[in-house]
Order: sequence, then structure tokens, then C-alpha cells
Amino acid sequence: MNEPIRVPMPGVALPILMKQGGKKEYGLSELGELIDPVYRVYDEQIRRCISGLTTYAAQCAAAGHEEQLPQLRRHIVMMGSFWGVEKDTSADPYEISERNHGRQFDAAIAEARQTGAAPTLTEQDKRDVLTGLEVHMQEMDNSGDLDDLIAECGLMAQQLRAEWHMEPPVSQQTVLTMEGMSL
Repeated sequence: MNEPIRVPMPGVALPILMKQGGKKEYGLSELGELIDPVYRVYDEQIRRCISGLTTYAAQCAAAGHEEQLPQLRRHIVMMGSFWGVEKDTSADPYEISERNHGRQFDAAIAEARQTGAAPTLTEQDKRDVLTGLEVHMQEMDNSGDLDDLIAECGLMAQQLRAEWHMEPPVSQQTVLTMEGMSL
């Protein structure tokens, strides 16, 4: 089994990584080599977050709580497009996310409505959702001019914490710990 790994959260990652690299200046390829492993961890956390949010949406649909579904779907597709890394730069990341994450969301909702049941979310799944939202908010903050989306994600995280009876972090989370992954 892999040891848990710890990487800096997006809000503090670059200065920490540069300091660990031991240099003051980096070329673009050197910087890429430095941050690529960290972004693989972020991508995995976002994948887990999207999966958990989709499961949560299916639970809402199975329970007949439809009011949150459009907003959840929109956030999932937007998050997928924000984090989608496509080799083909001519491809529209939103369309790709709509095709991948939007269709999975729609299928999960349709099945939950039809059967009246949905998969359960473990405590780890819930933590993955909340951590993924935090990673996403910090990365959007680093990108700039996304204050409205950051606020929406923050509100969603706050509502989920309240519903799941989970405490917010005591302080600004500066390290992401992932189980079952290695750099």
C-alpha cells in the first residue's frame, strides 16, 4: 500500500515548491517538472470531489430533493472544465466536461429517480468532496477574477459541512494529504 502523500494546497504551493527545489529562478520546463506531480494530486482530488458530488446529487434525487440538482450539475461541469487538461487546445473544455461529467451526472440522477436509491457517501467521500472544493476555490483564487464562483463554491462547502455535521478546518488548510497515491 502506498504511504499517504502530502502536497501544498494551491494557495501556497508555488513558493513552497520553489523553495524545496533550491533555486530562485526556474525555466518553464523546470517549473513544469516541479509542479506536475502536485497537479496530478490536485487532479485526483478534483476527480474524487466530482464523483462525490455526483453521488450526493443522486442521493438528493432519490429522496425527491430536486431543488439543488441544477446548481450541483452546473458546478460539476464547470469544475470539470476548469481542471480538464486536454492535449488538443482547439477542444472546448466546457463541452468536454459536459460530455463526460454532465452525462455521468444525468445518468446517476435518472437511475436514482427510477430506483429511489443511490450509493452512499462514506466519511472519506465527504472529506474528499470538501477538500476538492477547497482545492478548487484556492486554484480559482490563484487564477483571478473568479470571486463569484469562489463564493458559490464556498457557500456549497458550508452547506454540505452543515448537512454532514462536519467541522470546517481550524485554520487555512495548507497541506493536502491523499491516501493511496504516490508522487
